[in-house]
Parts: sequence; structure tokens; C-alpha cells
Amino acid sequence: MPTKSLDIIITGARKHNLKNITVRIPRHKITAITGVSGAGKSSLAFDTLFAEGQRRFLESLSTYARRFLGKIDRGSVDSIQGLAPAIAIDQQSASKSPRSTVATLTEIYDFFRIMWARLGTMHCPVHNRALQKYNASELTRHLYEKGGKDLVVIYSKNEILDRVLLTEKNRTRLLDSIEKAYSENDGKIKIGNQHYSNFLCCPDCDFSFAEELDPKNFSFNSHFGACERCQGIGDIFGNICPECKGERLKPEFLAVKIDGKSISDACKLSISEAYNWLKNIPFNGTQKIIAKPLLKEVLGRMEFIINVGISYLGLDRKGESLSGGEAQRLRLASQIGSGLEGVLYVLDEPTIGLHQSDTKKLLDSLYKLRDLGNTIVVVEHDLEFIKAIDHIVDLGPKAGEFGGEVVATGSPKELSNTKSIKKFLSSSTVKYLSGKKALEDTKPLTPPSPLAPDFALKNLTKNNLKNISVKIPFGAITAISGVSGSGKSTLMECIFSEAEKKKKPVCFIDQTPINSSPRSTPVSYMSILDKLRDLFAKLPESKIRGYDVGRFAYNKEGGRCEVCEGRGYQLIEMHFLSDVWELCEACKGKRYNNETLKVLWNGKSIADVLALRIETACEFFKNMKRIEKPLQILNSIGLGYLRLGQATTTMSGGEIQRLKLAAELCKSNSESTIFLLDEPTTGLHLQDIQPLWNHLRKLSSAGHAVVFVEHHPDMIKLADYEIGLGPEGGVRGGYLM
Repeated sequence: MPTKSLDIIITGARKHNLKNITVRIPRHKITAITGVSGAGKSSLAFDTLFAEGQRRFLESLSTYARRFLGKIDRGSVDSIQGLAPAIAIDQQSASKSPRSTVATLTEIYDFFRIMWARLGTMHCPVHNRALQKYNASELTRHLYEKGGKDLVVIYSKNEILDRVLLTEKNRTRLLDSIEKAYSENDGKIKIGNQHYSNFLCCPDCDFSFAEELDPKNFSFNSHFGACERCQGIGDIFGNICPECKGERLKPEFLAVKIDGKSISDACKLSISEAYNWLKNIPFNGTQKIIAKPLLKEVLGRMEFIINVGISYLGLDRKGESLSGGEAQRLRLASQIGSGLEGVLYVLDEPTIGLHQSDTKKLLDSLYKLRDLGNTIVVVEHDLEFIKAIDHIVDLGPKAGEFGGEVVATGSPKELSNTKSIKKFLSSSTVKYLSGKKALEDTKPLTPPSPLAPDFALKNLTKNNLKNISVKIPFGAITAISGVSGSGKSTLMECIFSEAEKKKKPVCFIDQTPINSSPRSTPVSYMSILDKLRDLFAKLPESKIRGYDVGRFAYNKEGGRCEVCEGRGYQLIEMHFLSDVWELCEACKGKRYNNETLKVLWNGKSIADVLALRIETACEFFKNMKRIEKPLQILNSIGLGYLRLGQATTTMSGGEIQRLKLAAELCKSNSESTIFLLDEPTTGLHLQDIQPLWNHLRKLSSAGHAVVFVEHHPDMIKLADYEIGLGPEGGVRGGYLM
């Protein structure tokens, strides 16, 4: 009888553009799902594999619990065998909460709270002196050791209770007087100018703390520890809280210190600084026993973060300010720290934002996760990363409806062999892995001249930049390179702000989302939708029905589907899970009501037109230049596989950036402009990078200055100039290399 396979076997996957494919994912291995943009990688990894894992988890809940979770799509797949509990670690923003920080996201702060509660020394928030406590016997012994034969004056209720000369004969009398003063003053006593107590008390004032420290005292999400003025946010209407000075906690808990640092002081350190500090704290005795398991957890998480190239992040850095790549690697750190076994991890391009030198460190961390007994599936484009994992599933051959097929599968060694080119003729990935194909430069009409004008910046010191001066030449492409945290983004910000200050035309094209609503689409962003609405409003059928351009707007009442309000999807709140958008059952995603859809142009309604892929739409509108021109630009920049009405919320950062670039290319830029791009190859297969590069070269050939931050070695190699920053991240970066 054949042994049942332990591998994950997906049979009949048809989600989005997947062509009823069957795929085998080796268990306890790292598998990369590769292919050109739009080939169906995310549809297989996230919308099929992870979605089925999530659905099975929800089905394990009680009928009562499922009532509150709404309808869950079963997924377009026949079966998935061997599926383990699944965890997706994508590049969505870490958290929108102002309370979320790097320390909380990685659970480091949870361990810090225990450390400061169990190992911290309380200090007076006014005098910064360590609090002391003495019972009557301890205080008597302390006074004799300290005072010789001095006269001790004991106060009770602000009156003199006793005067005792410190002689051996008076020891019992002193003890009795101290006990009486304690009982009359709720455990507090004043002897001379010093304050004492049988619970923690400041020697210089009457500040005292009677309770035992608890981890909740260090939580800025709890009223036990949060600053009462700002409630733990750290600011009030954008201004730093005057009470806690932005440190979020009550003053008495900010005065608890380990090795001279409060919990807030520790969070002001970068991860690498905190790691070195924690490793060298001289704990001893009982403290060492308590600290050992806590430090093991904290240092383990920090080591992983250091190993994936983001050690420059401050522990108090807000979650909402993190890039997608940074947020993903932090979540990965939490998973490593959890020590789970037998889990399926699904990752979305974990190498984004990583310098080549950090990619090996990331791989080492993923190997550890794999060797714990986990299965890892990664959507990835980085060739060096792909060559170092266990198994490849390549999808293609092209994007959209021309993709969704398995065009190659095997180990990196097998697919890198030149013989594989003949075996997998439809695979672009195999051509690049084997070295048969590479990124090529389209040479400028005239090479950059050393006498060409440039944009000079001098003595830059923002953030970690070390008083550097740079020149940005026009008519050329400049790459800014360096390890993560070396100052690349800061330099881009300086170029942008200086150009604006000097009234120089500048365009910053980043990967931030265009809009959080499904109503935002490529045609709405490119102003093509207005032209389409105008086209349909002028048709004879529209005039007969009395429809104007407003009838064909899906964000207004009248022509839109009122069930989903023109979104095409309805939001389902999942309560303790992430909310999901489900296809509207009334309009089936078409956005418009049935009456509006009866108006046709060349046999298609406006919903049919929005469902066209950009590549197809170019042909459909070939005789209408004002619509065809922007569509051709989108197609030539490598976005031809997108649909006209695709929600921008479903697009990757790289796709968003190319969409923004296309919008700029539609404009007439006669004056020399500085174009700034932040990692433009994000989410792109090498085959998709080529048309992007061609457009950047056209811009530089037209006299514009093109500047991009990039880690992709081929892009850096083809650039005319390189500004390298380093040698490390954070405070050790910011130097010109």
C-alpha cells in the first residue's frame, strides 16, 4: 500500500487567473512562488493556500461564534491535502494605532514590563534617589552603623517624639520610639532631615510607594501605568504631553530603573544599542536567576531583527511609520520568538528593502524557522534569495488571463541548469536563473556629459547624515545605495525639500497607497474614468433615457449599485480577525445598477469596459487618442495585466509606484525635473523591470534627473552615477562611501 505523502498538495486551484492548476509544496522546506507580475503568485499563496487555512480554522469554531464572522469564501479549489495551520506575514502596515511601537509589535515590551517590575529599582521622581525601606529593627541598626554617638531626633505627626543619644544603653529605647512613630504615622517616620518608612520611601522627601511593582504599572495601555494627562499616547493633539514629556507613563514608574535606565530610556535605544546594553548589565544573585529567562526571550528576538538588517530601528519607533518590509520582518521576529512547530508560514517578498549583504542573514533566520519543523512559502523575485531556498514553483507564462499556469517547478539547482531552458520554454524565471537573460540598458541618445548641469546639496546633517555634500546631475540616472538604515531615504527627503525650497521642479514617486477605498482604480487615478463617463453619456441610448455623466459615476447615487454603494465589494467585519471585502451579491462586483448597464458602446457596458485589462483596452480604444494614450503608457510601463477598474487597494507597492510614474509621464514636462523614486523594483520580476528601466532612461535622455533608492544590483550597475551610503545603519551610517 503506497505511503501517503506528507507534502501539501493543491488540486484544481482556480482563484482569479489560476488555470485549474495542481501544485505540490514540500513539507518542512522553503518554497518560492515566482513569476512575472500578475502571473497569479499571490492568488496561489495567499488567496488559495492561506485562505483555506483560515477557513478551516473558522470552521473549527462553534456555530454560535461563526454567526458573528460573516460569510467566508470557500475558495476556488478542489482540494488541499496536508495543509498545516497557516500564518500569513504580508507587507500591510504594522498598525494604525498611535500606541503601537517596534517594542510592542515584537513583544519585547511585554518582557521589558516584567523585567522592570521584578528587577527595577524605584527612585524618587523628584530627587532621583533610590527609594529605601526599613522595618524598625533594620532602621535601628542602620542609624547605629551610620551615626556613631550622634543625637537622633525622632518626629511623629510633625512633633518631636523623642531625642535619643546613640549609645548601646539606648538601643532598646530607640527601637521602641521608632515602632511607636511608625504606628502613629502609617509606616512613615522622619529622623532629623531624613525620611524613612517601612515601605519604599525617598530619603529627601515624603514620596513613598507602598505596593509591590507589577508589569501593568509599565503598560501605557492601562490606567495603572499610563500618564493621566495624555492617557499613554505621549502627545495631546500632536503636541508632546507636558506631563510625561512624551514618555507615556506616570512619573513614579518612569523613575524605576535598571542599570540607571528607565523603561522609557531603554525604548529610546535602537535595537542594536539595546542588545549590547542588555547583554552587559551586571545582574547578580537572585537578580541573575530572574533575568536569565527574560533576557533569553528578548535577546533572541533582537538577534533575529539584527540578522534581517533592521537593527537601526528604535524600540519606540511608531508602528504606523514602518515600511511594509520593515513591518513584515518585525512580525517574522515575533514568530521566530514564539517557537511554533508544524506551522505553514506564507510570506510576501521578505527581501524588500534589504541590502544584498542582509539577504543571507534573512535566509539564515528562515532556515532556523524551517528547521523547527515548519513549512515556508515565499512570494519572491530576488534571484539570490530564490537560488538559496529548497523548491521553486514558477507561474506564468505572462500576466493576467495569459498567466496562472505552472510553467516550471523544481529545485533552484535544477532550474538554474541551462538544460532547463529547453524543458521549461515558457518560464522567464528559468531564463534569468540560468543566466541566459539579463537586464539590459537602452543607451541614452547622448551619454551624460561631465559639463551637464547638476543640483548640488551641501553639508547635509538631517537624521544620521554626517555632513555630506552630493551632486545630482541632470540628463542622467543616479542610484542611491547602501545597507538598511544608512540614510538613503533621508537623503531623498533632503533632495526633495531642497528642490522645493529653491523652486526647482521635483516629483517624488513613492509606494504609499493612493486611497484606502475600493473606489480608487487605475482609470480614476489617471483621469481616464472622466473620459469614459463622458463617452457613455453622449451615446444615443443615454440621451433617450436622460442620463448625464453623473449617471456613470460609481461614487454617486443614481447609477451605482446602492447595496455596495459603488464599491463592488462589501466589508465584512471579522471582529478578532482582519476584516475582509466580499464580492457584492447584488451587482456581482460591477458597481452599477442594472438600468445603467443597459447602455452599451461597441457591445460593452461601462462595467464591461472597467473589467478589461489595460493591454486589451489599448486595442479596444485604438481610435480614441485621449483614452488610448494614457492606457498605452500604463501598458508600456508593465501594467498591461491590470484591469481598468481594479481597486488600487489590491495593488502592490511596486504597482502603485508605477501607476504614479505613468501619471507623471502623461504630463508635459518641458522644464528639467528631478524625479525621485523609492525602490521602484519592489514587487517586480526581472522581466517587468526592463520596461520600467526603459522609461527611466527616456526621462534622463530628455534632460531630467532621475534618482532612485535601490538594492537591486542590476539597477545599480546600469545607473550612470551611484551615491553609496554606509558603512552601517543608524548612528554608524550616513557617511559617503
